[in-house]
Amino acid sequence: MQPPAQTKVECAFPSISWRGSALMLVHHMRESKFERGRRLLGEGFRNSLGRLGASPVARPVAFADTASGGPAQDSQFRGRVGRAVRAILPAGVAVLALATLLALAAPAKSVAQGDQASLLIRGRNVEVSRAAATQAPRTEGDQALADGWPLYRTERGQEAFNDAMATLRATDGTAPAPGSFKSCVRLACNLSLPALGAEGWIPPGRIWVSPAEYVLIVRSPRLREGQSYRRRAPRDMRYFVFHEFHNSTRNTDPFDTISSHSGSVFVPFYMSKQWTDARGRRFVIVLQVAPYDVVSFHATDKGSAGPGMEVAKNMTEELEPLQALAGIVIATILKTAAPQLEVVNHGGNEGLPMLNEYEHRLETLRAHPGAPAVALPFAPARIERVAAASGRLEDLIVQRPGSAPIPIAERGIVPPRAASSASASLRSASLVADPGPTLVEPIRPATRPPPQPEPRLVEPIRPATRPARESGG
Repeated sequence: MQPPAQTKVECAFPSISWRGSALMLVHHMRESKFERGRRLLGEGFRNSLGRLGASPVARPVAFADTASGGPAQDSQFRGRVGRAVRAILPAGVAVLALATLLALAAPAKSVAQGDQASLLIRGRNVEVSRAAATQAPRTEGDQALADGWPLYRTERGQEAFNDAMATLRATDGTAPAPGSFKSCVRLACNLSLPALGAEGWIPPGRIWVSPAEYVLIVRSPRLREGQSYRRRAPRDMRYFVFHEFHNSTRNTDPFDTISSHSGSVFVPFYMSKQWTDARGRRFVIVLQVAPYDVVSFHATDKGSAGPGMEVAKNMTEELEPLQALAGIVIATILKTAAPQLEVVNHGGNEGLPMLNEYEHRLETLRAHPGAPAVALPFAPARIERVAAASGRLEDLIVQRPGSAPIPIAERGIVPPRAASSASASLRSASLVADPGPTLVEPIRPATRPPPQPEPRLVEPIRPATRPARESGG
């Protein structure tokens, strides 16, 4: 259908079609001028449909007569155009609204990412609701994320994780040259390490054990600043004990284990499994939550007479090589500060793989008495840098995958001691599985012994007689 020859469509924007004016609306809304577009669309456009005879100057979009065509013919044409525009109006409004949301959402997303990168690490997910936290995790990869950051089920576990990530960020830098370790492969040398402070804390920071591996020492006090710890006298310090994470959930997340140890001090040290940082370097975290000589309760068979360290390892798992090196580093630091300490495992096979690695190194040094002394490169974590550390999780570490579910038949059951270690060489004779029961003779029905005869009276019952008193008594 063609419009009358003397009738044309005009727009309030000179030389711009109706479609062009709609595109301009979208452009203005992308510049945060949504209200201007809404007024133009809602008031001007709708009013023009209801006021087709109004002046072009007074309406954004209008249909005006420019020739002396018949009013009836013009009125019919205007009615048809008005109905068509009203039909497409809802779709146009929806398109404009969608364009507005997309334009406003894109910058909001970039701002949120920028905010995460600038947030202080030690304050992440602190003093927030714990309702969405994972209640029964098994590894760090099982923890729920809130705003891209792990959410632990207790404030204490959250603080420990944040302290570790802040220390990681504060010590980020260039790795030492390979020449720093050429005489100390796998720590087969006399070590010079950071010394314990007077308050019983190992200095936090990175202790490099190779150009691509380090031990991250993290200070995460369980008590608030100004509170004091009960500490043992040097004469009461006799053992340094290696523990393992033995529990029915098989949870090896050290931060969640700290959440569980909410009462008295269990051990002052907790060791993680091997992690990978954002630069591709491998590291193990050792968290110190109290002075090394704090009064703790972890090895009652030894009177808890000394510090202990929980190692993230289940009974059925191998000790990771970098965990072994981290255990050697911590034990050496403590033995240097308190030479009377005897390094032991908790008992049976628990902690035995770590103890074997420590003793193997000592045997190697005794076989080579001229081994050089090497000062391992150490990057200290400055207090002010830890406090000011910020960044996103993906800028710090390669996130660990979640753990596979435990079969229903095995849930809540601690693995038997027969399968307590994946290394046959580390099993003690007392932990060898007992053979299965053997049938030694055919099964036969049980026989009941014959009944015993009832007791019978052998003589008549007579009253008892009192013996006569002796004379002269």
